[in-house]
Amino acid sequence: MLIILTMLGLCLFLFLGVNPRADFQVIRVIWTSDLHSQVNPTPDFAAPGLPRRELGGWEGLSTLIKEIRTPATLLVDAGDFGFGSPEGDSAHGRLAIWLMNRLGYDAAVLGARDFTAGLANLEICARYADFPLLFDPMLDVLLNRRVPLFRPYLIKEVAGIKVGIIGLADPDIPLVNRRTDISGLVVDEPLLQVRRFLPALRSESAEVIIVLGHITVAQAREIAESVPGLDLIIAAGAADRVESQLPRKGTALVVAGGVYGQRVGVADILFHKKERRVYAVEAQVLNVIPAQKPDSVIRGRVLDGLDSVVAFSDEEFVPDSAGRVRLGLVVAEAVSKKVDADIVVLPSGVIEAGLTRGKLTYRQLYNAVPYRERLRVVALPETLLDRCWVTDVVDSGFPAPVVGGADLFVTGDTLRWPRLYEVAGFRLRDRRKGVYRLVTTESWLEQTGVEDRGRVLPEDLTGIWLGMCEKYGQIETVPGPRLYPATPGMKRSEPRALININTAPIDVLCQLPGIGPKTAERIIEYRQTRGRFRTVEEIMNVRGIGPKKFEQIKNLITVR
Repeated sequence: MLIILTMLGLCLFLFLGVNPRADFQVIRVIWTSDLHSQVNPTPDFAAPGLPRRELGGWEGLSTLIKEIRTPATLLVDAGDFGFGSPEGDSAHGRLAIWLMNRLGYDAAVLGARDFTAGLANLEICARYADFPLLFDPMLDVLLNRRVPLFRPYLIKEVAGIKVGIIGLADPDIPLVNRRTDISGLVVDEPLLQVRRFLPALRSESAEVIIVLGHITVAQAREIAESVPGLDLIIAAGAADRVESQLPRKGTALVVAGGVYGQRVGVADILFHKKERRVYAVEAQVLNVIPAQKPDSVIRGRVLDGLDSVVAFSDEEFVPDSAGRVRLGLVVAEAVSKKVDADIVVLPSGVIEAGLTRGKLTYRQLYNAVPYRERLRVVALPETLLDRCWVTDVVDSGFPAPVVGGADLFVTGDTLRWPRLYEVAGFRLRDRRKGVYRLVTTESWLEQTGVEDRGRVLPEDLTGIWLGMCEKYGQIETVPGPRLYPATPGMKRSEPRALININTAPIDVLCQLPGIGPKTAERIIEYRQTRGRFRTVEEIMNVRGIGPKKFEQIKNLITVR
């Protein structure tokens, strides 16, 4: 493997017409993401073909990293390393840090799920780590630490070259965690974080600048196109795909690898030692082949009794957006049966891993719904049910929740699963007088604005899911909710006039896809402080509107 990588590097040098032995130095960046303390190999949903092969496992991961490492290497992680498996959860996220210490990681950022056990536990993890956890120093303030433990960036000298790494705080932290677990923590959008910390790196003469964050590829691309002078942006992994984006002229290379230790990313940065600048960056993602020889030290960290067959599934649940909805409905049905709920609302983020077709072990079922989310049951009249669906998270682009026990009114075309902003309200399947028993996670209930906190159920979501799987022994697909147009007989959205972003009030701006009240207020504030928009493209200067969101609204707006 190392020979292949070296030859690729030489080909890059020859293509550029340079002598690799002269004034150049190659800095290798190896990265992982979304380890989730998955010690064992797991099914690979990112590659086509059935039956699913297994990749990863910490023995294979350790072997590959040691094989491809060079004397001028940085080893980093893009977050969500601690929780998401039986071993990781039982160790409160510290098992992954044990492995990362063993492999000599240079830095890591925190993903939203790394906050699962609260800030105090995170402090213990950071003190246990032999490498810096990059995060906003605000965390030290919240922990009342006199000696700083967290830092937003790192400058490290590699082969005589000063490499700066900006660590981004995951914008999903406030969305997937209970407020009591992250009390006082405020997270800015990734682009604002980069703009805040980049001047500090430049003032310390960083010659290579890397951005590392548990962010989406779209968010990383927005940073690359908005901030000059960056060399490499490493985003979070995805269970159903592996992607990287070639840099446009003058922009940084955006890369994203795999999850669960199934794949390792490698980026070679060609640096001219005399001119003190980066010439080129080339990256690839390598499969982690499960090791044939077990590591007794790693094997000793695996919990026993989790690999017995518990249930069977006739269908496969791929962990993409559609697959998470399908599996989420199965989980919601399990909760409804267990607690006799009228409606169950679950954020799609409670689904972590997919499920293969056939026999399923306790470990696989746990990995699918691992976060032990606490559930609350509230009694709501029909008039307040909509609050549990349409919440302020619409403004952040967070995925729509999964709803069991009700159908949905939607605006526009009903032939596809609706995005959150397209939903108008619930259509109850069993409509009756009185209040309805609604069950949802604590973190989601906090987003709804419903004042009644209800009561906490004695068993968490993972426990209910595993118990129902063991009881019935069969995973049966649940039909999705029917989608009804808000206007009877309407088949598709009616043509509408373009919205003038220079004059439209908040309620009109909120009719645009992905634009909620907060973003609408920012649009109005922008035009009040900086003057009218001259082009529709200028709206991307408004915080919260990047290239992806602009693509959704550009044909719906004007600047007359």
